Amino acid sequence: SVFPLVPCCTQTGSAPPDTSLACLVTGYLPSPVNIKWNSGKVTQGVKDFPEVTMSDGLHTRSSLLILPDRSRQGDTYQCDVTHPGTAKTVSKTFPREWCGSTRPPEVHLLAPTCEDSSTESQLELICLLLSFKPGKADMKWLVNGKESSPPTPVLSSAMGTDGFYMGQSRMNVTKQSWEKGDIYTCQVTHPAVGTELSMHNTSKCLACLRSSLDPTIYLTKPPYEDVIKNSGHVTCLVLGYDLAASRIAWKVDGQVSSAAKTEPLKVNSNGTTSLVSSHPVSLAQWGQGTKFTCKVTTPCSGELTQDITMSNTGGGNCNRHPLEVSLLPPSLEDLYIAQNATISCLVSGMGTPGSLEVSWSRASEGLLAVVSREPVLQEDGTYSATSILRVCVEEWQAGEEFTCTVKHQDIPSAIVKTIRKSHMVSLRAPSVYISPPHAEELSLRESATITCLASGFQPREILVTWTQQDRPVPQEAYTNIGPIREAGKEELYFIYSKLNVLASEWERGDTYACVVGHEGLPMTFLQRSVDKSSAPHCLVEDHGVYVEGGEEESDGLWTPVVFIALFLLSLLYSAGVTLAK
Repeated sequence: SVFPLVPCCTQTGSAPPDTSLACLVTGYLPSPVNIKWNSGKVTQGVKDFPEVTMSDGLHTRSSLLILPDRSRQGDTYQCDVTHPGTAKTVSKTFPREWCGSTRPPEVHLLAPTCEDSSTESQLELICLLLSFKPGKADMKWLVNGKESSPPTPVLSSAMGTDGFYMGQSRMNVTKQSWEKGDIYTCQVTHPAVGTELSMHNTSKCLACLRSSLDPTIYLTKPPYEDVIKNSGHVTCLVLGYDLAASRIAWKVDGQVSSAAKTEPLKVNSNGTTSLVSSHPVSLAQWGQGTKFTCKVTTPCSGELTQDITMSNTGGGNCNRHPLEVSLLPPSLEDLYIAQNATISCLVSGMGTPGSLEVSWSRASEGLLAVVSREPVLQEDGTYSATSILRVCVEEWQAGEEFTCTVKHQDIPSAIVKTIRKSHMVSLRAPSVYISPPHAEELSLRESATITCLASGFQPREILVTWTQQDRPVPQEAYTNIGPIREAGKEELYFIYSKLNVLASEWERGDTYACVVGHEGLPMTFLQRSVDKSSAPHCLVEDHGVYVEGGEEESDGLWTPVVFIALFLLSLLYSAGVTLAK
């Protein structure tokens, strides 16, 4: 009989500091037996013990293999026993991990921010692996189903205090590739699932909701007077949220035409983008009822077309620019930090601003504090205007309903938009994890990347900021990716934040904190901190603000003193509003 023996695990469930394997052979006759490791390929660290004869006359022998390095746990080892007396060979394979259970990784593929990054030529994708064991996982990047070139960057991983591993692999992609809709895949394999492949895809069309929306096409005829003067043009206006990689082509009576002129992409003040293309129309084409086709090609929507037929009846469409009304809720910075609640009613796409009327109403009978800004002329010739309603934070949090009504000569009837804070979802507080810079990155002595992951929260609205030495970090120094809905779970979300600092500042011991604000938290804010000396330290909960490392409690940004000050300020603000009413 052959028994593979492994060391006993520690009380924490981890492997002992010194790892050794043993192969015990019992109950054989006649003598001897030969014991080899990995078919004789492993000889270093092998210690064979003398054969022992038991009281029943049968023999017992053992062999010990001392592994020189703890990091070799996870390799495959095999004990091969040959008994010449029976001409039989028995092989026993040792488990790759023998302490604790195995668990496949939770894979999150984090895409770049959906905000415009016109100054960046390179964007970054992150494949994040969480809570897996054993710590060896293989990962590949694929682009449109093919392995990336250059090869996949090395997957860096580390074991957390819970005994499970987390790792990440980053990949730089060109902005051109991202904009045209290339699909990137994070392919992961792990011993816990054998040879099964875990595939996670992302692209701009999948990651950015606005990019996946079909653009709107407005095709208008020229005035007949312009056609007579030989200056008539049929105009194709394309309005959407992301048209940077979109193209416009024309057909005249089904035949491809290159006579059109397309203007450069324009970015509107309301966050939309627009493309305008004009095709000349001759008097003959007008009289013959020629059909013009505007074909718009986008990475996410494919091909969209719209036709218009020339005729001398009906005239042109005077309202070439659609008027839009948007209601914007208060930002979390205003609600949680400034203790102000402002609701904005944005009117865009007006041909003329003179006839604009914006009015507000509310469910209760309270006063309305409204500030209206002057209309602004945009590059596309339209006007936009903003009306701001200031309300108490308590009124917004209570779910009161506010309504903005817009009247203008460009629309046949008033546009009415209503907004309120939704209480339909249950509250789930986020779990927050902060990770120090990787050793390989610090060895370059250039920059250091500190990461913060907030997961499992609901609703999706969340505030993530950073501090350095208890001072707020400028927003330009960090990047937030998300919130993104977690895969395979109920409607929960996660957000990933990346802070870039100088390696010298990290080395001198500066303390960095990730500050998360969410309405599901008992004290609204939660803080995780890390520095060179304290990472990784146990996390200590202090009055609803979670502090990591060896800093004094009074040194935190969101200390009880600050909370009391904010509370008093909110009382003074509420009292002022009440007196104003």
